[in-house]
Amino acid sequence: MASTDIIPTPLSKTVIIEGCAEACPELEVHVLDSVDSTNTWLLDGDFSAPVSLCAAEHQTVGRGRRGKTWYSPNSGVTFSLRFNRTEPVAWFNGLSLIVGSVLCDTLRDTGVVDSMVKWPNDVLVRGSKLAGILVESRTAHSTEGTVLVVGMGVNYILGGETRLIDQPSTGLSTLCGAGGPPDRSELIADIAKRLITAVSADIPQSVSQLADRWTDYDALAGTTVVATVAGDIIEGLAAGIDEKGNLQIDTKDGLQSFNSADVSVRKNF
Repeated sequence: MASTDIIPTPLSKTVIIEGCAEACPELEVHVLDSVDSTNTWLLDGDFSAPVSLCAAEHQTVGRGRRGKTWYSPNSGVTFSLRFNRTEPVAWFNGLSLIVGSVLCDTLRDTGVVDSMVKWPNDVLVRGSKLAGILVESRTAHSTEGTVLVVGMGVNYILGGETRLIDQPSTGLSTLCGAGGPPDRSELIADIAKRLITAVSADIPQSVSQLADRWTDYDALAGTTVVATVAGDIIEGLAAGIDEKGNLQIDTKDGLQSFNSADVSVRKNF
């Protein structure tokens, strides 16, 4: 079956709720036809549930890291989870890497066995982008805790929007072979229930443990990367992550660590 022959079924609130029931029976689910951004919708709204999920058939103003546009065609896999937490924002440092590893594990279970994480927030397959992650947070005024929103977009069926994307991209309809890609609602539920469990854990400890097995996910392993930090260009070999989730680069001046907040990284081909 060619990818152009695939007609996805509409997103189902019921399927998502049932798929997440065991992990989070109190999950609040919203399925929208169109929205500017699922992250923005959840961040700006007033949601009292411990966890809320927003999935959309189409995003009109999808956002990626550093203000980049996320191009979201109709019938994609686009959703966000909002967590109302009591911990401070700093507790969640490195969370995008945990999200990336969870997303890779889920995609590998669908047959996309070579899904890898490009630090800090992209999922690649053989060098082409399959998914993007955007973690945003703000202090909750009422509790002094954290409103945490984890958003992601997984390419499902690529169309004309690929001409707007500034890097090679791929989609599940291409990668999943003759059996076709999984049902979108079932995939969202599968990812969401794993994320809910992961976010419920001790995040600093989880990031530290992930560093020990980062080679299982590292799309940059052994490649030459160029980091831009405050206008300075730093080049070296990608050398995994440290216990805080910072990128390690083996430079001419030795091993250096970089935080995702102050560095952009690209492969140097």
